[in-house]
Amino acid sequence: MHETISIKSIRLLVDVFYRDIRKHPRLGPVFNDAIGRSDEKWEPHLQKITHFWSSLFLGTKTYRGNPLRAHRELPQFPIELFDEWLDLFHQKAAEIFVPEICKEFKVKSEMIARSLKVGIYQMSNF
Repeated sequence: MHETISIKSIRLLVDVFYRDIRKHPRLGPVFNDAIGRSDEKWEPHLQKITHFWSSLFLGTKTYRGNPLRAHRELPQFPIELFDEWLDLFHQKAAEIFVPEICKEFKVKSEMIARSLKVGIYQMSNF
């Protein structure tokens, strides 16, 4: 269990989480269709997501992108998949980090998911 957040521990979370996403019966097709099926196609995405989380938690300022635009450009997917994404993300964070840090990831991921839901589905009831 990691007791601190580092680029290495973030990358571990990203790798473990997206390994399971790729195999997930409902989330896998959405991500694999958007990114690709090979490890070579996935590596740039994994790097980008690692930069995203490290910018949020460590202030690295290495993330370059617009999450809302990227998600809006995807084919529409059921809003319920956000909850499945969050559940799996929380499970993987709990496997890798001590409870205090896991809670930090949970809070930030829920805020991000809420923001994306509003931005993608133009809803304000979250």
